[in-house]
Amino acid sequence: MGASRGTGGFRTVADRYDGYTVVDADGEKIGTVDTTYVNETNQSEYVAVKRGLAGLIPGTGSSLIPMDICAIDNTSRTIQASTHQDAVKNSPSLSSSQEMTSEYEGQVRSYYRL
Repeated sequence: MGASRGTGGFRTVADRYDGYTVVDADGEKIGTVDTTYVNETNQSEYVAVKRGLAGLIPGTGSSLIPMDICAIDNTSRTIQASTHQDAVKNSPSLSSSQEMTSEYEGQVRSYYRL
């Protein structure tokens, strides 16, 4: 499994859920997993789902979804978030030039009320 060290104690695990489809609570497609982030102890895990033209247009990028609110189906390679597509689209955006930090994690967890 490929991993690279980021800042703030997070690392990417690019191939953990690579290519999995992410759907919302109603089964509507949100997008495809771009990257998986885990903290140093592998306790906090997030999937980044590309939206829009990911970083090319302001307001687009990747949305992070905490795995705390997700169910994984490895057979169908699907991750179902227990929230709605609009909530994910309106969540804090992580552009391709940003690093996953503990401060950003705090914003995401606050947004999802975790």
